[in-house]
Amino acid sequence: MNWESLAAIGTLLSALVIAVSATFALRQVNQLRRATQLDGTMRIFAQFSDPSFIHARNFVLSDLQDRMEDPGFVDEMRNYAKVDIAKHPEYRLLLFLQLVGSLIKNRLVDGPGVYEFAQYSIVKSWEVLEPVVRMQRESTNNPYMWGGADFLYESARRWLEKDARKRGVVSPRTGEPFSVDQFQ
Repeated sequence: MNWESLAAIGTLLSALVIAVSATFALRQVNQLRRATQLDGTMRIFAQFSDPSFIHARNFVLSDLQDRMEDPGFVDEMRNYAKVDIAKHPEYRLLLFLQLVGSLIKNRLVDGPGVYEFAQYSIVKSWEVLEPVVRMQRESTNNPYMWGGADFLYESARRWLEKDARKRGVVSPRTGEPFSVDQFQ
């Protein structure tokens, strides 16, 4: 064996060590990313379970449509810059949906885990809040306002429809294939 052969073997071994090291480094980076996403997702779950969030969600799902009949309430709601969160719990919900939607859109949190946990809150809340969003977009002339919440709704809805088809989920009431439109 000559020196050139030994040098070639050494080069191959060095390349192998570098490739193995790079593989382990990528694995660690992936595990770190997953751990970070898990932490963010768990924080979101905690917020979805927080009593003040639940109060705001219940207000939106039970009382907001009736309050929309009050012109004073609607005027306050239109004025985004001066909203009083104590009088408008819908803002607590909108702000949180905006935050979660933006995190998912920018891939800082994994969407399917959030959709699976909070699909009903996301979908039904947005459907009630959409007129509020339209009103505020008009009053601020900002088509991007609440765009993260809008993204969250659309992506959760798509995920639910796809998951229901894939797994053959049926409506508990009718036994027919499930559709998000069947939420009550």
